[in-house]
Amino acid sequence: MPAIIGDLPVITTSSRSTFRRCHQRWYWQYVLGLNPKTTPNALWFGIGVHEALALWYRKGRKRGPHPAETFELWHQGEEEREIFAARSDRELQQIDDAKYEDALTLGVDMLEGYVEEYGRDPYWKVIAVEHPFKIRVIYQGKPIAYFMSTWDGVYLDLRDWQIYLMEHKTATAVQTAYLELDDQGGIYWAVAQAVLRAKGILKPDEEIAGITYNFLRKAREDQRQQNAAGESLNLNGTVSKRQPIERFVRETMERSPRERRTQMERLAKEARLMTGMISGELPVTKNTQKDCPQCPFFTICKLHERGGSAWKEVASVDFTKGEPYDRYLKTAAA
Repeated sequence: MPAIIGDLPVITTSSRSTFRRCHQRWYWQYVLGLNPKTTPNALWFGIGVHEALALWYRKGRKRGPHPAETFELWHQGEEEREIFAARSDRELQQIDDAKYEDALTLGVDMLEGYVEEYGRDPYWKVIAVEHPFKIRVIYQGKPIAYFMSTWDGVYLDLRDWQIYLMEHKTATAVQTAYLELDDQGGIYWAVAQAVLRAKGILKPDEEIAGITYNFLRKAREDQRQQNAAGESLNLNGTVSKRQPIERFVRETMERSPRERRTQMERLAKEARLMTGMISGELPVTKNTQKDCPQCPFFTICKLHERGGSAWKEVASVDFTKGEPYDRYLKTAAA
């Protein structure tokens, strides 16, 4: 069964994202509690970058420890955690040392470049740092679930004196066209204003004007020589046709009060579908697509397609069974 607080199931940003991708994957991971024995590289790398930036953007205008140094310490602890968690020779053999070394080099290079690009962000006065929250989701006048997550931060921009939500993102390719409809940052923005007003951090007449999306592309610095215009050069000194893509992109999206209501309504409708599948009232369906082989549940999904219980036997070997919401429940208890 999924995590329960009182008699209401818990929804998080990650479970909501997985639900949209494939209902079956969501059901296995967040209802049955099946967890892959190794964390996908992209996921734990992104967590490390978020941890580093969370300590960098402390409250006020003074910054914390350099994010590259924080990432290096986090990376070391993550490597030790996975090795410690391995319980057999087979699992130890699956731990790829190169994976950790590559991630360390990439993460440090990215975060050093990030600070070189933006400096200490002297115009950002941080009002609230990384902040966990919990709200009840209301559908047709009744509470049906709790939504729990964490936003990255809220700051006052001293250039226009507007308040914005921070949303840090790591990606192999930066895409911004979808941001006007982005639900992840949108729901954080919708909730943050009410929470911070309730805590007295924002005054009753202060509003969060929008979201600043802070992209860090997963790429090392271009080591080629450059001309006076900053263009990368070939070995013969000519300008290369292959110029590096920007590693750091910031996009600020203004949001309106009506959009806040839209975000909450969409969350409620999705929660209604989730709770219907949890109770068995609604069927669990699959969203098959060409990138299914990258899904950690691909092997058992193929067996599940054939019918029978063979998928359960494989799942018992390749997955652990636990509570995917542990860190949120511990936060709620605190």
